[in-house]
Amino acid sequence: MLTTCKTNQALLVMGALALALCSTAVAAIRDRTPPTKPGNFRVTAKTPFSVTVAWTPSADNSGNFTYRLWSTAGGASGGTVTLPRTATSFTWDTGIYPRNYYTFGLYAVDAAGNNSAQATVQTTVPADTTPPSTAPIVTVGNVGSTYAMLSWTAAQDDGPYLFYGVLVNGSLHTSAGTNRFVTINFLEAQTTYVVQVYAADYGNNVSPLSAPVNVTTTAPNSNDTTPPTMPGNLTDNGMSFPDGETWLFWQQSTDNVDPQPVIRYDIYANGVLDHSLVGAGRTILYGNPGVQNTFNVIAVDSAGNQSVPATITTP
Repeated sequence: MLTTCKTNQALLVMGALALALCSTAVAAIRDRTPPTKPGNFRVTAKTPFSVTVAWTPSADNSGNFTYRLWSTAGGASGGTVTLPRTATSFTWDTGIYPRNYYTFGLYAVDAAGNNSAQATVQTTVPADTTPPSTAPIVTVGNVGSTYAMLSWTAAQDDGPYLFYGVLVNGSLHTSAGTNRFVTINFLEAQTTYVVQVYAADYGNNVSPLSAPVNVTTTAPNSNDTTPPTMPGNLTDNGMSFPDGETWLFWQQSTDNVDPQPVIRYDIYANGVLDHSLVGAGRTILYGNPGVQNTFNVIAVDSAGNQSVPATITTP
């Protein structure tokens, strides 16, 4: 019995010693040393839409680390990218706009989560002075008595930001933004129009004009006698103001012939036509300040059929 007791005591002592030695070993191998700061962090090239940075490598006792590169440009990366330890340069080409000022930062992170000191650099990118080099090529889609649907190929440019404008008979008719399609509205029936499209970049440099395309509208559909549905749920969403400014919202009408993007809406303020717009579900207009105003929204199809008016009195 005494021998067994002594044996158990020895085991307890040995176990405690092993635990102490293990804890000491863990403490000894825990990495508390950060990588060195990336060296000579600098801008090596820049365009109106990109910045290239470079650096000399960090070093770390573990040999296992990555880089975190961030920029005030943000972009698709959300502002930070992770790079392997073998990287010594990077081209940042998202979120960069001509003539803007940006800061870039770089630090190394080892596998234990230790961060190096941070290196930073600032730069201003140049202006965009190069126009798009090619003209769009225009395709005509569906044509009605009051509208024509267009699409076109992309212009070629040295940057990612292109905006398109549509000329009708030589005058700007519609801005399409970055879209490469548009419906031109408010056309006269049985009339031929000359249509061209151009691209403009972020620096407002303009491409060559597309080749002229003739678009001839049709005669109104004499068989179409069905008006569009009444615009639904007309409301101001509480946005009627003392100066008479009013925001109107509605559900777009449907029609038995025309698609929604070509249905026209005539907007009346206190019985007087204020303006018209096409393919929309909201607008802003002004009534008389300080009093109640009555607004009507009427949907009109390409055959001239008018819906029942949607009416709201504000405030």
